[in-house]
Amino acid sequence: MWARRAQLIRRGGYAFTVLAAASVEVVRVVYYGLGPVVLAGVALTVVGAAIVWKWPWIGLLTVASSCLVVASTGWIPIVEWSLAVIVLFVFVVRGKPPVLATVIVAVTVWAAVALATGEVFSPDALAAVVSTLAGGATAIAVRLRRQYWASLEQRATDAIATRELEATQRVAEERLRIARDFHDIVGHQIAVLSMQLGAAEVAADADPAATREALSAARTSVKAVLVETQMILHVLRTGADGEGEELRPPPGMARLGELLDSFRQAGLLVTATVDEMPASIDPGVDLTVYRIVQEALTNASRHGDGEAAVTILTRAGRILIDVTNGVRTDAAPRAPGRGYGLQGMRERVGSANGTLHVGVDDDDRTFRISAVLAADGGAIR
Repeated sequence: MWARRAQLIRRGGYAFTVLAAASVEVVRVVYYGLGPVVLAGVALTVVGAAIVWKWPWIGLLTVASSCLVVASTGWIPIVEWSLAVIVLFVFVVRGKPPVLATVIVAVTVWAAVALATGEVFSPDALAAVVSTLAGGATAIAVRLRRQYWASLEQRATDAIATRELEATQRVAEERLRIARDFHDIVGHQIAVLSMQLGAAEVAADADPAATREALSAARTSVKAVLVETQMILHVLRTGADGEGEELRPPPGMARLGELLDSFRQAGLLVTATVDEMPASIDPGVDLTVYRIVQEALTNASRHGDGEAAVTILTRAGRILIDVTNGVRTDAAPRAPGRGYGLQGMRERVGSANGTLHVGVDDDDRTFRISAVLAADGGAIR
């Protein structure tokens, strides 16, 4: 566990190197009987190497100046400028300015060796300068490598977070789509069933034949609710349309006639004007048009006066949908657009890049749902 602490390994290795080099230098100074100035220079080197972690510039300049202190006695500061290169490496790796620091250390150690040897271009001076430049360049390479790996780790972390966010968003969108479909399907069939049962109740005594016909239609609506519900549950269980029992194609304009007939059978007087849809209509738009009409007629059957008009026109690549119904005078006032059905309709139209208007006309007698969609699914401008 101790070996896995990289920070401790770096600091420990650095401290061991500095103290070992300083100890060797102290032994040499004592062995050769040099004065206290050299010992002071060695101590200055150790102090600068220690404080460079907290005060980088002060530590670096302290170590560099110790070379001049030692060289002033005529002693070649080999250990001192070697430690200066190590301190420079730490200085640059920690993100400090590399070029300026390398130049300062290189000039200082060159001047110190030249002062000690009395030669401006001695081999020792050249070796000190080359070592300093190599130390600075190596530090830059290590720092860039660290930055590169840090960026890779950050990108990987961001990618994982983004993937999880996208997965969560897709699940939420799919749940919303299923909820809309379930509401549209069940809401429509239940509304029709309610009207059929109401018709059967009214005609129970006066017209037995009409009663039987209404009850038969109601039974058909119940079966439709069960079938549609089972289809949705099948998709939720299997997770794929291709497994198990084959599902019917999704509703669209091809099934609009069935939709209108189901409301007519339930007693809603529906007049329809429908243009032929373009062959290149986007499947999502096709489904959206069907669902708009379905929800509008369901709303009309629940809250209207028993009559509704459906108009679907195609103009210049756009599909214009207009569904109106009379407002019952005995119904309590109802603010437009607060039901889940109308909310789902707005979401569907929004997902198809269309526009929607829901409200009561100025005469306060006609409830109108109007939508404009692009046949290719593009945005309406």
